[in-house]
Amino acid sequence: MQEKDEGMRKPLSDLSSRLFDILIIGAGINGCATARQLAADGYDVLLVDKGDFGGRSTARSGRVLHCGLQLLAPRSSVWEYLRRPEELIERIGMARRTALDYAELLGALGPRLRPMHVAVPIYRGGGYSGWQVDLGAWLIRCFCGGRNAFCYRRWKRPGGAPHALAEMFANREALGSVVSFVDQRFEWPERIAIDAALDAEEMGAFIRNYTNVGSLVRRADNVWQAELTNVPDDGQKITAQARLVLDLAGVWVDEVIGRVGGAGTIEKKIVCVKGVYVLVRLADKYRGAGVAGHNSIGEPITCLPWGDLHYIGPTETLFTRGPEELRPEDEDVRFLVQEINRLLPGIGVGEDDIVLAWAGLRPITAAPGLPKGKRLPFNVLHDLADEGLEGMMTLSWGIIVHHRSTARRIAAAVAAKIPPSRPSNAFAWLPRQFPARASPLLQPGYPTTLADLSFCIDHEHARDLVGVLFSRTGIAWTAGLTRPTLKLAAKTIGDSLGWSREETATQIHMFIEYMKIHHRYKMLE
Repeated sequence: MQEKDEGMRKPLSDLSSRLFDILIIGAGINGCATARQLAADGYDVLLVDKGDFGGRSTARSGRVLHCGLQLLAPRSSVWEYLRRPEELIERIGMARRTALDYAELLGALGPRLRPMHVAVPIYRGGGYSGWQVDLGAWLIRCFCGGRNAFCYRRWKRPGGAPHALAEMFANREALGSVVSFVDQRFEWPERIAIDAALDAEEMGAFIRNYTNVGSLVRRADNVWQAELTNVPDDGQKITAQARLVLDLAGVWVDEVIGRVGGAGTIEKKIVCVKGVYVLVRLADKYRGAGVAGHNSIGEPITCLPWGDLHYIGPTETLFTRGPEELRPEDEDVRFLVQEINRLLPGIGVGEDDIVLAWAGLRPITAAPGLPKGKRLPFNVLHDLADEGLEGMMTLSWGIIVHHRSTARRIAAAVAAKIPPSRPSNAFAWLPRQFPARASPLLQPGYPTTLADLSFCIDHEHARDLVGVLFSRTGIAWTAGLTRPTLKLAAKTIGDSLGWSREETATQIHMFIEYMKIHHRYKMLE
């Protein structure tokens, strides 16, 4: 079948005669970062995803960079570490790694980050006291080379609070102190994944979104064959070949393993935990202020700044349905509204205050006896050779803050198996900017221009409105997208993709329905 011309997007047929060093299945933040690292190291890389780059779990994450301080908190009491010193050692190790990665990303991704002033209540008789948190903060500073990039401070009662939102904490008579620090929010993390994928492409990697992997077979000559088709299926089917396979498909990793022909019983690698967030508008006096605490069942809950708004979450519920059924549901929203009002009595948040919501899935490492998975360590690399699948590795519980160090760790594991096929590349991994061109703004007050939309189609593999308005420009994440803006964007994008007037109208309708179902967003007039 003749393939439709898709601009910069290379046809599937270009893959059929090539033997790649590495096939990466899954283009979330870890897949894209690993593709970039391996391409820089000189490997011939094929990166594919059945959706868009960074478009699923990465896009719907909690968006917090994390300095590592929260990892030192015990589950119930600090004295439990006397009974389980191995847990303390593990937590210190993960906190060190997180602090180092925090410092690295703070320097590398400045334009993609937004600082948040976060306050946490310390209650008398709770699991830990203020001085113990002070000690943890000192450790984090030591891990960062003595730098206090997260601006830690503890406010002793009744000496005050770091900001107006912290003055709303519940159970004030038992409040011993309040700690505050500066954490960072990823402005929109899927853009970071896209940047990494495009970096990999510039260094020679072959990247394809909207490409489904069917059967996987390892031949007698130790070469892997993967059946690839376009999404939606246009009838074309080709076989790609690679020396190694990296299954970095996030919540789909077990499904991908299940496609391997002749595979025996492979232990389940992940459990899916659903996390829902809601975006609300609070009073002006709370602008820029954030809090973190625990809900009524002992799980974390936060209310963090998002420009002039705040986002509240997450929920933590086991999710056993298909990822395609994921969405923020009524019971999720009611739970978050109830719990934030419990943490901050008098804040007065209601369901009518919600302007946007989203639901994400976390691929947490599966473990016997733990229905919601094993929470530490993060970014667990599994070599499936140990279970009979030589030349295949996978990753569970990969979080954003560790994406660069995880990519380096995966690259080291790859190097122990096969050498690169070409010299390494020197490359500056900086956040990408749209070219400066004279062009009207898409919407007043937001920096995206009409030329930027066309650039997303022509140079960044975008294929639809979601990929442009959410992932590549971020304007849909502002909760201020209007119908006139949507229509103008659809016309501009449609012109680049060759949509007819009828197709453009259909795409607008589909986007509005997507926003309603997946984000509980009513399009502004």
